[in-house]
Amino acid sequence: MKFIITITTILIILFLIFGCSPKYKIENGKIKGIHSIEDLDKAAVFNFVIMSDNKGDSPMSSEQFTRMVEWCEDSNTQFVIGLGDHLKLKWENSFLAFLKQNNWWKEHFYPNIADGENEYYGTGQDDWGAGGKLLDEIELSKKDNVIIRENGCEYYAKIRIKNFTVHLVQLHFSDSPENERMAFNENSRKYFINTLQSINKGKKDIIIVAAHSRTGSWIHLLSDERKRLVMEKADLVLSATTHFFERVEVEGYENSGALCINTGSITFPAYWCPGGYVQVNVLKNPFALIVQYINADKKIREMQNSDYAFIKIVNNGIFETDFRPKSIEENPDRIIGVLEKDYTNEEMNIILKELYLKVTGADIALAEAFNGIKKGKVVYNNLWNICHYNNEIFSITLNDIQVKSLFGDIIPMNGKKEIEIAVNGYDGNYYIGVLKLDKDSYTKTGVKEVQVLEEWIKQKEE
Repeated sequence: MKFIITITTILIILFLIFGCSPKYKIENGKIKGIHSIEDLDKAAVFNFVIMSDNKGDSPMSSEQFTRMVEWCEDSNTQFVIGLGDHLKLKWENSFLAFLKQNNWWKEHFYPNIADGENEYYGTGQDDWGAGGKLLDEIELSKKDNVIIRENGCEYYAKIRIKNFTVHLVQLHFSDSPENERMAFNENSRKYFINTLQSINKGKKDIIIVAAHSRTGSWIHLLSDERKRLVMEKADLVLSATTHFFERVEVEGYENSGALCINTGSITFPAYWCPGGYVQVNVLKNPFALIVQYINADKKIREMQNSDYAFIKIVNNGIFETDFRPKSIEENPDRIIGVLEKDYTNEEMNIILKELYLKVTGADIALAEAFNGIKKGKVVYNNLWNICHYNNEIFSITLNDIQVKSLFGDIIPMNGKKEIEIAVNGYDGNYYIGVLKLDKDSYTKTGVKEVQVLEEWIKQKEE
């Protein structure tokens, strides 16, 4: 009897040590006992990742994508949700080869179908649902946990991790056509509402609804009744297309309900948003989602400041977080210099071309500023008004036949057989893809537009 009592006592002690998950105290946007991203990984039951708008890029073509893949491995990420525009017509699209070569990504990637996929597989961005062929490429229909609709581009996945279930509803809402009732049609809306209503949400269920969207969010397009259902039953509402990470607040749900976010872009961020992805760490006690937009422009993965981090208590409140102070370089409102005169849009076109040539040493530059800039103090985010997407600067060498095929007579060759052209990365990727250029024909400088503009501003002061 004494032996049985001793064994029972030992078992109770072991259960108390190992059977009970630690409770984390969340206070003032901090999680007590968690000081680093590694601490958070260890504290989480599991984590998953959300990425968007890579436009065919992969580790074969992008440093940011390479870091994301490595950091997913380091943190033992369980699956990746895509928010669309994973392909781009006539670009390199090494992402497809990556998916076929990397078994983990092929098996654990849940993409959204958007306008980029439609254009790649169909007749254009508004070829509704044509991009569903991407789901065939990764054999999503073979997964037992996925039900794909008859339209071939929308689906419901039940992703089981340990004793938790993530319910993912992927909807088709392409940028085109502009008529939102056509792009995000009633059939799609009824489908996801019916799916949402059919989910018997338990104590360990997480519900995510995703659509690429046309203007950066879609929740505001729902009727009040449908919006209420989504906000009160779902945990995350995801959208993309703007390439800019931000929270989308819904009136009446400022501190509660689903956390609605735009997921940014891993390789083509807009404005002062870095190239990055969303990591969601799931805590057990309290049951909470720690949502951070991880800056993949940096070489080290780290906790985020309040611009890029939120805590969503499942079935409860939303908190802004500030896991670390914002550095000076991360402040988009920092003053970088003073200009003594206004520069028109046309003048900035000329200056931008000169800066392209300085970086590349090319023969000519094709560059276009979106806006001019006013005299006086210049803050960092003013530069993003000039170059919205902060493209990397490429140098591409083309022969006379290639120049003719792309530009006609716009670029004079003056008897030369080849010419070196400085272009932004967006156009550069198109030229590389459509002409099938080999790697000796182009250089990706690693230098970005806003970077050279900032240097130009500072030199004006000297």
